[in-house]
Amino acid sequence: MLKGVVEGFYGSFWSFEDRISVIDFMYKNDLNIYIYGPKDDPYHRVRWRENYPDKDMERFKMLIDYAERYNIDFSIALSPGLDINYESDKDLKLLIDKIARFIDLGSDIVSIFLDDIPAEKEDPVKLADKQVRFLNKIFRELSPREMIFCPTHYWGFKKEYLEKLRELESKIHVMWTGRAVISPKITREDLEIFKEIVGRKPFIWDNYPVNDFFTVRGVKRLHLDYIKGRDPEIINYIDGYVSNPMNEAELSKISLYSISKLLKGYRTSMKDVIEYVDRYVEDDLFEEIIMFILFNRSSILDPYADIIPSPDDGDKLIKLSEYLERNIRNKKMFNEMRDVLVFLKELGIKIKSGDKIMKTNVYAAGLYKPFTRPERVLELFGREDVYVKPWWYRED
Repeated sequence: MLKGVVEGFYGSFWSFEDRISVIDFMYKNDLNIYIYGPKDDPYHRVRWRENYPDKDMERFKMLIDYAERYNIDFSIALSPGLDINYESDKDLKLLIDKIARFIDLGSDIVSIFLDDIPAEKEDPVKLADKQVRFLNKIFRELSPREMIFCPTHYWGFKKEYLEKLRELESKIHVMWTGRAVISPKITREDLEIFKEIVGRKPFIWDNYPVNDFFTVRGVKRLHLDYIKGRDPEIINYIDGYVSNPMNEAELSKISLYSISKLLKGYRTSMKDVIEYVDRYVEDDLFEEIIMFILFNRSSILDPYADIIPSPDDGDKLIKLSEYLERNIRNKKMFNEMRDVLVFLKELGIKIKSGDKIMKTNVYAAGLYKPFTRPERVLELFGREDVYVKPWWYRED
């Protein structure tokens, strides 16, 4: 079974070095597929008709070869849905030719993403019919080992659209994020309902620990908790699983470690976070990194997970921030943590002086406010209690 990572978020995407590092991590933790599909890579999405420049293809070749050394599949996704004409032979040929270049490099798992596009408003049956015929043509022309498809209606149970996907070739996996775009829970019942509608098990695209809905708005919010709300036997009811991580590659590994445990059938807990830190972080930083994580655990899965500092914790926050600033030797980790460390120190100073913080572009220590219209909260997040304002924060 394919299980691993989809670099599928908006905003700044990972560097070549990040991807090498994540592939190393995946190998150590029994994950076996890396799907490349960052939304803001122009050649992935907006300029999908254009081939990647030669220098980029050379980098992809190195990544594909590097991943292959560790028995990890590296799949490059293309996302043509913004302006594709499914009935155009020209568009079909352009896409096939572009994919074929990657197959020639050794990437024989084809990924096509048709999510987050204007076609969401089209008649769902007609849209699905066009997409199914288009995808089947690509599959038959290229004969990839496997194909992964992210549909336009990739969450919830839009039955009239999803039923049509039964006509896809049997080796085409259908991605699904659960009942919501970011699902607080994915239950066995959810998975069985999807299978009954689509005629195949779902290939889970899990939108955790992704944080791009903060990042693209200039806000720093880290999701450093273990994976929650997933049936511990999920592996028996799915066709594959990939996690969509944070823009911060190094810190994403904390949640990815717990996900690797979930996909081995374990019930995840804070023990997985502690185990990760114990395994991958220097001993003299153990307690401080754990404390940092405790201030940065909240997410859609659990908006109340952060520890909220008390009015007596000012010195604790200052000392924590200063200690980590001086002693972290992993420069990548430090760069991803830096803004939060500065914020925690500022918060400690404010608490000691008896003041509150008025507005901030760093959300931590209990502050959690996703950016979305109130009427879309339940639709996107599967829950309504996603806004948490701690005692130390004031908006006026």
